[in-house]
Amino acid sequence: MKKTTIILTILGIGIFGLFYLNKNFLNIWNANQVMVSVDSGLSEDKVKIEHGISVNTISRVNDLDLFNDRGKYAIVFDGKPRTKIENEYGENDFLLTYEDEYYLSFRQFKFNRKHQHNYKFKFIKSEDNPIVEADIDGKDGMNFRRKMIKIKDAEKYVCNTPLDSAGTIYNMVELKKE
Repeated sequence: MKKTTIILTILGIGIFGLFYLNKNFLNIWNANQVMVSVDSGLSEDKVKIEHGISVNTISRVNDLDLFNDRGKYAIVFDGKPRTKIENEYGENDFLLTYEDEYYLSFRQFKFNRKHQHNYKFKFIKSEDNPIVEADIDGKDGMNFRRKMIKIKDAEKYVCNTPLDSAGTIYNMVELKKE
């Protein structure tokens, strides 16, 4: 009985250690996760999350460029999880849409391809445009809360910022608070 307890304890610690090391250092398997939740009155079926590595430029004319070549993105969520977010360092670009009517784009800088993350997105109902709360947990994590923009108005925005007030754009949502 005592030997079994010791073996199970060692096995449990070993499995936990392997998962921890994979998530932060080893990258044996892709442990990135996307979780989506919505307020009542909104539907998960209308949420689409696309991801690409360095697919956008901050020098774009306006945000309509985000929609010109959707093939450069991988669909990671479309009403339900579709594929894992690719493990790669650098500029990880995301395009979130709701009901093909609203959008939000952002960039996550990953400093090591072995860093894996839990991506939690909550879509919140508001009086006009839905709001996205993002909580990205991991070595290169970030958190933000932003109102989505109507896709039909994308030509008036660049990096989610109105063109007439854009100035210098970094496309990192945490740099400028609304």
